[in-house]
Amino acid sequence: MTVPALRIVVDGDSNRVYRRGDKVTGKISLAIEEEAEIESLKVIFAGSCVTKTSRPLHVNTKTDPPAQRHDYEEKIRLFNREKELVSCRTLGPRKYSWDFEFVFPESTEPHYKRMAHGSNYLREPHPLPPSFHLKTSVPGGAAQISYFVQARLIISGSMDTKRCKYTLRYHPRSEVDVPQRAKATSSVLYTQAWKPHKEKEESRVKKVFSGVSMNSTPRIIPTLFHPEKVAPGQHMPLSLSLLNARDPANHAERECIIDSLTVTISTYSTTMCGHTIMDPEDVVSKHITCISRTSMNRPIPFNKTTTLTSNFRLIDDTECVPTFKTYSITRRYVLGISIGIKYNDQHFTIRSNTALEILPRIPRDRSLSLQLEDGEDFEPLPQYTPREPSREFAPDYESLYALSPVGSRSSSLFSGGSTPSSAASTPQTEIEQPNYERVIV
Repeated sequence: MTVPALRIVVDGDSNRVYRRGDKVTGKISLAIEEEAEIESLKVIFAGSCVTKTSRPLHVNTKTDPPAQRHDYEEKIRLFNREKELVSCRTLGPRKYSWDFEFVFPESTEPHYKRMAHGSNYLREPHPLPPSFHLKTSVPGGAAQISYFVQARLIISGSMDTKRCKYTLRYHPRSEVDVPQRAKATSSVLYTQAWKPHKEKEESRVKKVFSGVSMNSTPRIIPTLFHPEKVAPGQHMPLSLSLLNARDPANHAERECIIDSLTVTISTYSTTMCGHTIMDPEDVVSKHITCISRTSMNRPIPFNKTTTLTSNFRLIDDTECVPTFKTYSITRRYVLGISIGIKYNDQHFTIRSNTALEILPRIPRDRSLSLQLEDGEDFEPLPQYTPREPSREFAPDYESLYALSPVGSRSSSLFSGGSTPSSAASTPQTEIEQPNYERVIV
């Protein structure tokens, strides 16, 4: 018996990214060459969360053979929608098609009992996580979150189920209107207060101004301004302020020097398998250095906020997955900042590690409007106005520059473009031709 051909066609662009509340429409087509008795034909719209890992059965030593491993796997349905198209029906040889329509739900559906999983396991329904795929460093370790439309065909008398699957890309929708610049919060680093060594006796200036001793050693308390939430495409403002606790108004007009700056974003992905507290958990970490500058030699006066970055944004790529936590997979980020400062040739390093929440991507239309609102990065071109054609032809390139004095040309590589010479041209009859005679000594 010839097996019927089963196919799924989803309307719209195949690269479309779906969001909460979007409709998924299409057709299920079935081509039958011989009469067949269909037991069941269903179309399923679902979200799936699958985690896999392995662990050795015993500790391997140099004398033992390679350790055998035990495989763990857990499958969770985030939601499930089914629609039966054919049930216990005989179909003749021809091509059939059925329309379907589904809507992405607001949140997941399953509930889990409190004692069934570990303390880190998310039990209650929550917003749908984004499409996600990760391979861990453990043999056989992987994690995947996928959304799909699947057709299942069961023919009477057959033990096999014919399946056809179409994967959909899903991305959460931003809950709030994303501003052009991420909001920065201040963190006063009292634990990193720094008191430089006293200056040499011969270099001191004994002077009192407004009740502040000019030769007193400062006590520096750093304050870091950084974002806690950011979306790809947003400005990430980073600023630093150094307070001299012994001269809050900075009457002495002292300053430090910013010598280096390093900004790192660390990614932590946690995957869990099994239904008990003792079942394994894998953590995959990755550290990406976004900014690394040395020998900056940038002054920073006391008690003034100094900007550290300009137009610093997250790249919207596959690594930039929004922060999320679902039943068995968690994705989170940490923003690491290291700033080297100098005071009178004395060095000190300020370090900060704070949680960073990456928000869902900004929709394309909204992202374009953010760029247009940024006056520093966008300058409109002058409007084109047609004009009447001229009978005057442009001068020949060689004749134009052959009459210019030596050195009047400007190179576009160094000066930013060639500029027409304003010097007077020399008549052709008065141009002295070079002499190429060879002198023999």
